[in-house]
Amino acid sequence: TTYTNSPYQTQNTLVSFFGRMNYTFDEAYLLTFTVRRDGSSRFSPDNRWGTFPSAAFAWKLNEMSFLKNSNTISELKLRVGYGITGQQDIGQNYAYLPRYTASLDNAQYQLGNTFYTTLRAEGYDANIKWEQTATSNAGIDFAFKKARLSGSIDYYYKNTTNLLNVIPVAVGTNLTNQLLTNVGSMENQGVELALNYNPIHTDKFDWNVAFNATYNVNKITKLTNNNDPSYQGVLVGGIAGGVGSTIQIHSVGYPAYSFYVLQQAYDANGKPIEGVYVDRNGDGIINVDDQYRYKNPAPKVFLGFNSQMTYDNWSFGFVLRGNIGNYVYNNVKSSNGAYINFQGSNGYIANLSPSVFDSQFAKNQFFSDYYMENASFLRMENITLGYTFKKFLGNKVNMRLNATAQNVFTITKYTGLNPEVAGGIDNNVYPVPRTYSLGLNIGF
Repeated sequence: TTYTNSPYQTQNTLVSFFGRMNYTFDEAYLLTFTVRRDGSSRFSPDNRWGTFPSAAFAWKLNEMSFLKNSNTISELKLRVGYGITGQQDIGQNYAYLPRYTASLDNAQYQLGNTFYTTLRAEGYDANIKWEQTATSNAGIDFAFKKARLSGSIDYYYKNTTNLLNVIPVAVGTNLTNQLLTNVGSMENQGVELALNYNPIHTDKFDWNVAFNATYNVNKITKLTNNNDPSYQGVLVGGIAGGVGSTIQIHSVGYPAYSFYVLQQAYDANGKPIEGVYVDRNGDGIINVDDQYRYKNPAPKVFLGFNSQMTYDNWSFGFVLRGNIGNYVYNNVKSSNGAYINFQGSNGYIANLSPSVFDSQFAKNQFFSDYYMENASFLRMENITLGYTFKKFLGNKVNMRLNATAQNVFTITKYTGLNPEVAGGIDNNVYPVPRTYSLGLNIGF
């Protein structure tokens, strides 16, 4: 029996407990222990609960006798830590339960003159459980008195296991072609630097600057339960224009969401040759076996810089932010950058991407690395200028006037609307607006 207009309700519940203990000895040795106990209804009762501990140790060298009276160093601290966190945000509330989907009216099974509704078994993993990330880190905090300089340097290593991933299912299993399960592992490691500097500090003028930088390397270390050298990976990253086509892949030994493209061939003048690609495996045939992993959307370097200045009643500040090494697949150009798109599906003239004047492509070349662009950028996030009226109306009123501009400018070689594209596939992302605002705060 099938039901129409049946009520539908979904729910998930997350319950968490945590405890922390801090211990300080001789003002120089610091210990911290934390433990979390999390339960998620998205997993079966056997795997519902996860325990995630962490511990950290710090040694304040500036409290030791050989540095305590130093006129140069005000803080010098060594830190090490280790902890495990859990991930249950899988987007499916009943991934561990068997589920069935009724066939549509146009896909019923015929016996004689009668058409019967069939039930298709959905893929599920009854033993699906928490994804876990174990993080180790070591760092140093420092501060100098006379130089008014402070900062920190950290090294971290993150190893994610029981990775929650959607994988293809073998043909003939009578299930859908994809399954959400725990498979694989991934690692991230890098270095973080943070600096704070106060170059000028007087009664009237104060200036502070801060800089931070992160270098990160991402790599997938496992994707299948059994080691299969011939397994290319999980195809991801659907694109517009090429129905059912993907442009990214998860592969062992490469960063997550690596772009999976064909290497474009060029003529003597540097112009792309339509439909001609490099035969990377040398078999004389250009096909999917010639696709290669080229770059990924994640930046290798994250940068940040901000400055705050106050002079008498005036204040001025700005924030700069940048990424280096992130790449974007320009799906706007690949979808609309061919002359075949001049006439739309409805028979009317359609807009083309101006890139067609450079490529001269007659047909779409969706898998060409010609559409891969370096999207590194430096963005002036915001600028703020303010003035405080300290003695307004005989000290009866406090008033401050400020003006702010957001998304002031962006320096990048990327030719699309925004170089910062989540997932690395640009198919008409909404542009980031430039905003100007004027504010007045009054206190009586």
